[in-house]
Amino acid sequence: MDRRGGSFFSVTGWSTFIDRKDATPEWIGENLRKALKTSRDLVMEWGGYPLPQDKIDAEKKKSGPLYMEFWGRVWEKYGFKDWRDAQTKSALVFVKWECEQTDQVRFAASKGRGTSHSAWYTNENEGKVFHASFNASNQEFGEVALQALDVCRPNCL
Repeated sequence: MDRRGGSFFSVTGWSTFIDRKDATPEWIGENLRKALKTSRDLVMEWGGYPLPQDKIDAEKKKSGPLYMEFWGRVWEKYGFKDWRDAQTKSALVFVKWECEQTDQVRFAASKGRGTSHSAWYTNENEGKVFHASFNASNQEFGEVALQALDVCRPNCL
């Protein structure tokens, strides 16, 4: 995801999926690290607020079809009734890394909210927020991501 006053499907970033039985901690760590390295913070890149509307519109125009294509592939591969069903029945972890300030990456498990995901209320975060060094091995990085995924509550529960 890229940040531009919210999180949006990245037009340049890495995104992928794999069957859970094949998703080793090493694979998850490697691909998550790749996604973090290729996502962008357009607020910083564009010089802060207010964000230029013409640039936001151009990003939306590119981002939307990529988002639909990704979830369409998930829908088709796993037999969901549509892309929205695929998205809402998937676990999601909010991953935050202030790369200019720290090597620590924050993993926050999500909870389903009908057609989307949200963070837990701050007083409910215990046992749902994890940290790992960006410099950890792929194995270690992936294991922390799996811990966070394991406590998610997707909409299908």
